[in-house]
Amino acid sequence: MYTSFCTEMATQPVNGSPQVVRQIRTDDLEEHTQQLLDWQLEYDQLDCGRFEGSFLDVRLPGMQLFVERTSRCLHQSGVLSAGSVSAAMMLSGQGELVINGVRPGASGLASVHDGELQMTTPADCSFAGVVVDEALLQQASQDLLGRPLSICRGLVTGLSTSEQQVKPFAAALRAGLLLASAGAGSLDEAGARQELRDNVLVQMVHVLADSRDADQEGRASQRKRLVDRACELMMARPDEPPSLDEVCSTVGASLRKLNYCFQDVLGLSPNRYIRALRLNAARRELRRCADPALSVYDVASRWGFWHFGRFSCDYKRQFCESPSQSLRRARLSGGQALNA
Repeated sequence: MYTSFCTEMATQPVNGSPQVVRQIRTDDLEEHTQQLLDWQLEYDQLDCGRFEGSFLDVRLPGMQLFVERTSRCLHQSGVLSAGSVSAAMMLSGQGELVINGVRPGASGLASVHDGELQMTTPADCSFAGVVVDEALLQQASQDLLGRPLSICRGLVTGLSTSEQQVKPFAAALRAGLLLASAGAGSLDEAGARQELRDNVLVQMVHVLADSRDADQEGRASQRKRLVDRACELMMARPDEPPSLDEVCSTVGASLRKLNYCFQDVLGLSPNRYIRALRLNAARRELRRCADPALSVYDVASRWGFWHFGRFSCDYKRQFCESPSQSLRRARLSGGQALNA
């Protein structure tokens, strides 16, 4: 049974901008994705099982704090807020975080600055971070360090830093999120909001200043470019995907190298990854459909699933519901909730 929970607690406005703490819980990946305000992201579920997720979103002047918890292994692609700099870290999970082909490690960070995000998170993942207006961050760096941070626009990467350096950032982030989740007017006072924002800002400046690119030699970037090109080819004809031999010939890589790059960047073989993407694409279409004439078979064939019985079994194993159940829920809602 699909459930969704969302609360909003508006505090007193500061400079005309309302401060809002939002908490959501859902067991539907599409609904979860739609709740990520200001983020242009698409999520694909890579493993099998029922999805459960929660998201805590804290808005302060020039800053957003968040913590996201997801039960399944996911691939996230897209961009975050324009004109902002983000730093985030995995708090827990059954595996590694991979961002644009880089594995930052247990004490590593994901850094985003107006760039394209391609990230894989493991099952049972808890992921927390902060998004800051670039001007605010650079002013804080100037005040604290006497110089601006060296941040390349369009860069999304994993950052490597020592556990000792990342601990104060993690502590400030956790403290802020715990305060916000406590509710009961915890952020009603302007002083509390200002203190929270300043504490996180100071630690973010220091941790970014002390971090380095985890892919200094660019090898992960090269592997990611090959994987991106292969995925583009395999999804260009979703109803008739090319063979792996065709893909290898086009991208100029052996089958062994292609498999290695997919495993390193995404943690899956090319066949398993593309099949998961096509299943997710079919589910998105079913979940957003309000057309009474559209059938499950129409959607399955559009995404290259010509053996209908096998498609239904694979779909149910992946998402713990049948394709017809997804379509029925979309029609009950008129397809409006997920197209808003």
